[in-house]
Amino acid sequence: MTGQHSRARETVASAAQYVLLGGFASTAAGISAQGLVGFARSNMGLRGPWPYLLFFALDGAAGVCAVLLVRRAARAEPGLAPRLAVWGLVAASSFFNWTHAPRRPAAPEAFGLMPVIAALLFEFCLREMRLRTANRADRTLNALRWLRPAERIRVQVCMAADQRVSAEEATSRVRIDAAARRLYHLRALLRAHEPAAGTDGLTARRIRRAERRAYGALIRAGFTEPLTAFAVLRQVQVMTQAATLARLDYGTADAARAAITSLISAAPATAPVPGPAHLAAQDATATETAVQDRIHAASLNGHRPGAGTPDRAVTAAGAAPAAGQQDDDQDPGDRDAELVAAARRIVVGSRHAGTRLSQIALAEKLRSEGHKVANNRLRWLAALSGLEAPQDGEPDTRASGGR
Repeated sequence: MTGQHSRARETVASAAQYVLLGGFASTAAGISAQGLVGFARSNMGLRGPWPYLLFFALDGAAGVCAVLLVRRAARAEPGLAPRLAVWGLVAASSFFNWTHAPRRPAAPEAFGLMPVIAALLFEFCLREMRLRTANRADRTLNALRWLRPAERIRVQVCMAADQRVSAEEATSRVRIDAAARRLYHLRALLRAHEPAAGTDGLTARRIRRAERRAYGALIRAGFTEPLTAFAVLRQVQVMTQAATLARLDYGTADAARAAITSLISAAPATAPVPGPAHLAAQDATATETAVQDRIHAASLNGHRPGAGTPDRAVTAAGAAPAAGQQDDDQDPGDRDAELVAAARRIVVGSRHAGTRLSQIALAEKLRSEGHKVANNRLRWLAALSGLEAPQDGEPDTRASGGR
């Protein structure tokens, strides 16, 4: 019963909203029509029915763009282009009304404000419609955000650019960007005055002020969180390498690949965990390649491909710590196949998460899953799992024994 009453109140409020909007918009459009028709007759010299066409060309076109904007809002789609068209036509209509208005106290201002008032009412109703359609309470900003008006405006711009982002996520992006810019500015000041034996009072004050601002920005961004620190430092690194990136040789992909590889990476422990669908894809890939890896590894370790236990594929479930313990009497070729399959799964997962792995980090992850990995086999495992490209002439370390 309470839900029915709430829906009934919402329906009545929506009906009243659109009735009032239609009434006020009609009044504003009627007054604007008087000014535009008079402007077309007096200033443009149009006769007959032509003066009325100016009103339809401006206010009518604005109405068409408003309808398109409403339809996009109903589908939860961005509508920047129709909104810009609406306000451009409203500005033109307001200017023409203001120039033709009688030169009496406040008359030009009144005529010029009529289209603006209608557009503002439409914007308020459109915002309510967007909030009701999207049903995203996490995209609302409370009034306390106005204590930092510059940050609030940047957050609103970020949410307007991406309709799927929440207010919290947009705020995090804005604060990370501000922290990176403050840190880069402080770094530039320190590097500019680093060679000097001493700095004057003005320079010292500028450095202290930049340091305070960078400190405050880092605290607001939550720099103590590992992922936030990674995002801030990576953005600062991109800022410092802007000139280098502009001078890269883009004839081949080698320079760009080297620049991307040199970017700061998050620690493996803080990397996001791949979703279930991605893990299933990794399992399928490991299943398909495990048999070939076993045969290849066994032949290079001095074992015949057909010797020992039958070929079997190892999935992510088999690589879990509880089920990944390998028996001492297991065939070395099977252990190599399991090891390579698990290493490939970890490498693919790290690439999907956008993080980088070193040979040591790969070995630690494998050992945490119950696998035995010898340090002198890390280069072989990195090459076979796709972590690193194998080098020509590299000695084979797989037959070194220890694991």
